[in-house]
Amino acid sequence: MAVANTKSTAITNLDATPPQLTNRGIAGADLKVSIGICEVAAADDNASVYRFVRLPSNAIVHSIEFRGDAIASATDYDCGIYRTAGDGGAVVDADLFASAIDINAGVATTAASTLMRWEAATTADISLAEYRLWQLADAGAATYATDPNYQFDVCLTGNTVGSAAGTLYLRVLWSA
Repeated sequence: MAVANTKSTAITNLDATPPQLTNRGIAGADLKVSIGICEVAAADDNASVYRFVRLPSNAIVHSIEFRGDAIASATDYDCGIYRTAGDGGAVVDADLFASAIDINAGVATTAASTLMRWEAATTADISLAEYRLWQLADAGAATYATDPNYQFDVCLTGNTVGSAAGTLYLRVLWSA
């Protein structure tokens, strides 16, 4: 076995001759916070979409924190991105960040659940942590050769909504 001296993208760029600029979203960016609250009604049907925050396609998502009231009976929610309503509202990747979230018992503010794209069971690849939102979408269901300069809504999709009303909350930490 050999001793390794491995460098991140930012360090590789700084050590280059001449030094290269690193994508500001990776090194030196201001961390931004976007939060959203949506209400689930007891009469909401399965496949309902709850839109929480809007991010630019060049955003790097660092984490998504979820909290919510208990929604009675079996529940199953995915967390992903959709096009904005003004842009047709179509799904881009419904479970880009997480799938099969069970909120039957609720998620208290003292025990918030952190959803991160590379932790999702269907997309467990931490090497994508430096990707911009459009690149994550491209690695999933959409196809973009370059940044489309879109806005995307971060949403929960209720595959099985549940049978009670409740409040859901998302907090997204991101940079661009």
